[in-house]
Formats: sequence, C-alpha cells, structure tokens
Amino acid sequence: MAVAGCAPRDYYANTSGQLDSLLTTQADLQKRIAALDRKVESTREGVQSSRASADSRLTEISQRIDMLQGKLEESGLRFTQLAQKVETVKQRISSGDSARAGYFARRDSTGGVDPEAAYQAAYSDLAAGRYDLARAAFTEYLKRFPDTEVSDNAQYWIGECAYSTGDFAGAIEAFQTVVQKYPKGDKVPAALLKIGISYSRLKNTEEAKKFYKQVIQKYPKSDEARLAKERLQ
Repeated sequence: MAVAGCAPRDYYANTSGQLDSLLTTQADLQKRIAALDRKVESTREGVQSSRASADSRLTEISQRIDMLQGKLEESGLRFTQLAQKVETVKQRISSGDSARAGYFARRDSTGGVDPEAAYQAAYSDLAAGRYDLARAAFTEYLKRFPDTEVSDNAQYWIGECAYSTGDFAGAIEAFQTVVQKYPKGDKVPAALLKIGISYSRLKNTEEAKKFYKQVIQKYPKSDEARLAKERLQ
C-alpha cells in the first residue's frame, strides 16, 4: 500500500524526462546562441575589414587624384613653356628671313655680295632643318655665283632639301644637274647614289638599279659604291 502524501513513481519519471528535455533544449539554444554570436562577430569583423579596405581605397584614390592633378599642372606648365619655345623659334626664323633678305638687298645696292657669307647663310638653314628656306637660298646663291668652288655643293644641297621634304622628282632633277653641270665635282658619286635612292622612293626599281650600277662602275672604291652594292643586294 502506497504511503500517503508521496507522489507516484510515474510522476517523478515524467518530471525527470521533461527536465532532461528542457536541459537538452537549453543546451541546444545555448549552442545556437553561441553560433549566432560567432556569426555576428564574424560579420562585424568583416564589416570593419571592408570599411578599413574602403577607407584605404579612398585614401589611395585621393592620393592618385592629387598625383594626377599635379601631373596635369606640370603638363600645363610644360605646354606653356613649349608654346613659348615655339614662339621664340618662329621669331628667330622670321628674324633670320628678314636678315637674309636684308643681306642680299643691302649688298646688291653696292654690287658687293660676299659669296662665302651667302653660302654659309643658306647652309645654316639646311643644318637647322629649314629645308624650304635653304633650297631657296642655295638657288639664289647659284643665280649669283654659278661657278665658285662650292657651286656644285650648293646644287647638291638643293637636291637634299628637295629629298628631305619628300619632293623626290625635284631631288632627281637637282642631283642630275650636279652630274651634268659639275661632272668633275666631288659630289657626283653622292648625287648618282641619291638619284637611285630617289627613284627607289618613287617605286621605280629599274631606274634605281641603273644609277646604283653607275656609281659602282664609275666610282668603285667610293663609300657611295659600297652603299649602292648594299642596296642592290
């Protein structure tokens, strides 16, 4: 017979089972909470890392913008300096043209043009790359002094000026004049070679070969002959 006031055995068993279930549920909840905490912490760290990365990128972008701005300012300064240099060169060219024209005009009035000075003035234009001016100056020189020691040179430089400006037909004509008018001059081998090269630039291979062979046959020991052989090969 059961003792009065005592709970049945089944009651304790059920209560114990419920308690175990609650404890298990609590443990699961704690694990889930811990897992959520870890996720939250990981997310927080990721956000902080992303923010730090973004800040770093913004700083880098800002630095690059500053650098580019500096380069733009430097480029602007260089452009201004270049424009000033171009203007200076224009003024020098203009001044040189005026001086050259004045030179011939003043000397003409007295009939005392200096051949050497006139040649050097034209050659200065050639050396400076002012080919059109040099071509005109050498042409003027030859009108006044067709038979000086450097007249053949002047005629040859006319051809070089024409060649340098892409006027290959004009160059051929000028170089042929060197050969025809100054056959004993020291510029003949170079003139023949440049005639061949000019024909080559005009895509006239046969004519080019003809003049290369002339250089080799007539001036076999010259540097021009060596260059002509190279071009034939």
